[in-house]
Amino acid sequence: MNVCFYTSQRPSASNLLNIGYLAHQRPNHNYSFIQVAAAQENRSFKDRLKDMYIKARFNDGRFDFHKDSLLLENRLMGAVQPVKWSDFQCTAANAVNDTLSEDFLNKVQPDVIIQAGAGILKQNIFSKAKVATINLHHGIAPDIRGIHSTFWCMLYGIPEKIGVTCHFIDEHLDTGAVIMRNVLDRATGSFIDVQYANYLMGRDVLVNSMDILEKGNLKVVGKGQVKSYYFGVPDPFLYYAMKKRNFHPLMKIAQKTFKMKDLNVVEPL
Repeated sequence: MNVCFYTSQRPSASNLLNIGYLAHQRPNHNYSFIQVAAAQENRSFKDRLKDMYIKARFNDGRFDFHKDSLLLENRLMGAVQPVKWSDFQCTAANAVNDTLSEDFLNKVQPDVIIQAGAGILKQNIFSKAKVATINLHHGIAPDIRGIHSTFWCMLYGIPEKIGVTCHFIDEHLDTGAVIMRNVLDRATGSFIDVQYANYLMGRDVLVNSMDILEKGNLKVVGKGQVKSYYFGVPDPFLYYAMKKRNFHPLMKIAQKTFKMKDLNVVEPL
């Protein structure tokens, strides 16, 4: 299959993990890459000094989530299988969903587009795939949507929702038809340990999902509706409080508002 990764010029370790793993496990696919320009950080020297002072002055846990996320990135990089970009067709894009991206997709004619850290894709992009445009979501979707799902599931005490979902991309967020979703067994320990294990499981979910798409003869089947919770950026003080309690839950999911969302799954004809 023609497979196009829609990623960033500076992919995260988790995206590099998935890219390298799929390319090595399934070398028969014809891979290409769109690399979206990363946002430039134009901060003054004075602002950087101010940040250094604040980090040195306040030791109240507000920076622990960021520090632990960097430790997780470093640990993941040790599991990344490197990819030689010059071996593949690559193009640079100025922004996600731009005309440069459209032109490249028209050229390579992908069967599958994989969202790998580029951002939220719009219809002018995800409709270019002949088979599907997919996303690997590190949470059980559509039950758990948004970002940093592992943290929120640990905070609210719902380990059964810690896992990975590979799903079609549509006009909504984390609601597309599910190709495969796996719950992480024994989702206990520190945030770094749980998230690391989830990322490693996710790369196999991606490979298996691609195998399903390659076989073809698929249909989308409705499975009713589920309670769906949306989460955003973690509160660093909540993270620190949970960390001080050895990552025991601080809240109950009954306290969180939800919406009912359709659960659609991909099945063989």
